[in-house]
Amino acid sequence: MRAMPTPMCGHAARGSGARGIALILVLSVIAILTAVAVDFSYSSRVSLRLAENARDELRAFYLARSAVAASRLLLHFQKQLDSMGGAIPPDIFKMLSGALGGSTTSPMPGMPTQPSLGIRLWEVIPIDSNAATMLLGGALSGDASDTRSEPGGGASSALPSGERGEVTSDETFGGFQGNFSAKIIDENSRINVQALGHALGTIPGTTYIQLRALIDNPRYDFLFDEDDAHGDRVRREDLVLALHDWTSDDANGANLDATNPLHPFMSGFADKNGTYARNDPPYKAKNAALDSLAELYQVRGVSDRFMDAFGDHLTVWAPTSGLLGGKLNINTDDPLQMIVTILVSARNPNDRSLQNTLLLETVLEEIKLAKLFSFFGMSLNDFLAILSANHIDVNPLAASQTSGYLTDKSDTFRIVATGQVGRVTKKLTAVVQYDEWLGRLLYWRED
Repeated sequence: MRAMPTPMCGHAARGSGARGIALILVLSVIAILTAVAVDFSYSSRVSLRLAENARDELRAFYLARSAVAASRLLLHFQKQLDSMGGAIPPDIFKMLSGALGGSTTSPMPGMPTQPSLGIRLWEVIPIDSNAATMLLGGALSGDASDTRSEPGGGASSALPSGERGEVTSDETFGGFQGNFSAKIIDENSRINVQALGHALGTIPGTTYIQLRALIDNPRYDFLFDEDDAHGDRVRREDLVLALHDWTSDDANGANLDATNPLHPFMSGFADKNGTYARNDPPYKAKNAALDSLAELYQVRGVSDRFMDAFGDHLTVWAPTSGLLGGKLNINTDDPLQMIVTILVSARNPNDRSLQNTLLLETVLEEIKLAKLFSFFGMSLNDFLAILSANHIDVNPLAASQTSGYLTDKSDTFRIVATGQVGRVTKKLTAVVQYDEWLGRLLYWRED
């Protein structure tokens, strides 16, 4: 006889199937919980990194502000140093200047006889957190007062360098993470295009002469021999007029009188907004002062290539009035800007002898040597004396106090400060002008 299945066998089969479903459910729950945990962990790490970046960005911002503040303090000392020139008796100044390698030549006619200290502190003293730490002997980096010793009475030198308060690559300025640095740029050594349309007297003519000396070099012909997006060819004269008309409050475009360099702009009847009306979207000339160099891109004839060639030699912040209004500081290290000051100083900037490369190189080398061996810096008289010694006919107006083109002083500076913490970098740009305090703020930008 066939044996009948017992009831226990059926129960065992059903129990085995139930256990299989439970395993699948457990694995599914574990997979879901794992995914949730991984997502939660990832979100936590992202949130933590965002918080760290926000913290580092705030630190970097205030480190950059520290660099700006230190730069303004240095410029305040520079202003005091500049004012000390007149306190030195001329005979003593002449003796010291000659002993230290400076010029003792007599001033040219029309030049001031009051001596001037030409020391440029911002070129001598770096604004840098590493330099400050070195200057202060590391006292601001870590806890320099830590005098812990080993149990056996050993000195703290036996401790790791990071515990002794020494300056290491991992330690930072003031006990805070990160570093800062700043670069100070002399805006008086650049041509102020602002003065073409808004200054009074002979300052627009002075700026016109400076600008033409900058852009008239034949090697820049390619910038003015091509048509723009509207099929127009913007010549050098057109560009100068466009810069004048952009800031001038005259409703009509001006005309150029090249025969009168001191007053080159005459009232005209042309529509100065005609070119801008063809843009998409159309706009009009500002008829007001420029706020930044970036605004120059809106002016007819100013392109990326133009700014690449000349942008570092232009400014909109230098003074357009007063004793330094419209004047270029000769104490610049930029070769092209130095050539501009040489051409501006000549009685005839178009003299063919000034196109002699060998002559210009000789003059530039002599100027560099004079700056190198002059403790008090180069004065305007020293500069013009070098030109005369190289048989360059100097324009008497170059040193005139009323309609002069050049100076050996500055009062407006651009500060480019950066603060860095970890992978975050903040950049601040500030333009300040001398006043009785830490300088009047003319421009501020955060990047």
